[in-house]
Amino acid sequence: MSKVDILIRNGRVIDPYRGVDCIEDVAVKDGLIVAAEGATAVQTVDAAGCIVTPGLIDYHCHLGAMVTDLGLHGETMCFPTGVTTVVDPGTTGTANYEAFRSFTACSRLRVKAFLNVCPTGMVTTASHENYDPALFQRGKILRFLKKYADQLLGLKVRQSIELVGGRGLEPLKAMIDIAEEAGCRVAVHTTNPPVKVEEIARLLRPGDIYVHVYQGKGESVVREGKVVSELFAHQKRGVIFDAANGTNHFNFAVARQCLAEGLLPDVISTDLTVKSAYLPQVAFSLPFVMSKYLLLGLSLPQVIERTVTTPARLLGQERELGSLCLGTCADIAVHRLIKKPVLFKDSAGETLCGGELLKTEMTVRDGETVFRQIDFQ
Repeated sequence: MSKVDILIRNGRVIDPYRGVDCIEDVAVKDGLIVAAEGATAVQTVDAAGCIVTPGLIDYHCHLGAMVTDLGLHGETMCFPTGVTTVVDPGTTGTANYEAFRSFTACSRLRVKAFLNVCPTGMVTTASHENYDPALFQRGKILRFLKKYADQLLGLKVRQSIELVGGRGLEPLKAMIDIAEEAGCRVAVHTTNPPVKVEEIARLLRPGDIYVHVYQGKGESVVREGKVVSELFAHQKRGVIFDAANGTNHFNFAVARQCLAEGLLPDVISTDLTVKSAYLPQVAFSLPFVMSKYLLLGLSLPQVIERTVTTPARLLGQERELGSLCLGTCADIAVHRLIKKPVLFKDSAGETLCGGELLKTEMTVRDGETVFRQIDFQ
């Protein structure tokens, strides 16, 4: 009989990568998922009535506390909510990315990032980025993408009227030109864009990220009560639509219409910053945002696919980080779906009341318990 470090028993394991949704034991030894049959453990957890998943991946969450005004302390925010991997969406640029990298390098949280094409990134809440393409440090950006390829995934621009002004699509086009040379993907913030949404989507390549797909300010993906039909083709050819909730980027009316017509998000993420973390009714945490999509009609496996499987695939580690396959990294989250009234609010002020809330009971990162509720035995 083998002895393992952690044995999680009797939980409902939802692992879309393997097509698993059943009661199954999960065992951990030396930081890896191992066979649970016949095992005894140093630490045994009874997860009856709970949902067991790979560690959640928040594909849009701003980190870098003490480097930028907006950045969060990653471990403090993420481990209590089942998140073991975070992708920072361009909080820093060439002027301050290396400080961000140093700050996140010592964290047990797995951190990847996009590099903002504005050299200073989102360094302060006092002003927005300057997206004059003449100021983009092309040579330095290319060097950083090559030198720090272990963390940097691609480039980011925020294509809002408030930021790009009369430049229209020029910042996005300039960024894509750099990304073409670097061979990386891009992510584009689309709230209140200066052009019609399909003009942005046409420029994006397979694997590029269309961020804030359900935002409702100015031009949105819903026009005259219907989803802009062209967007379905862009999603089919591989453009990734990320919900990225935040405080200003989600509209219930837009989301309902998209879900009714079948424009589902490829990724569900939070866009958490110091301004939205733990904010009741709006973003709060990734399990809170996931609960909102349960209210909107997605199934639990569908929601988990969009917070685990697809983000892991975008990281190039669908099996390693997006599954509980034997031999993979032991990043695990245990949640309980509790019945209680929950208020969800969008950026237009509409509030809906749900009846279910995902609550994280335990988080395992690389085989070590990094969070556990005091009453979870």
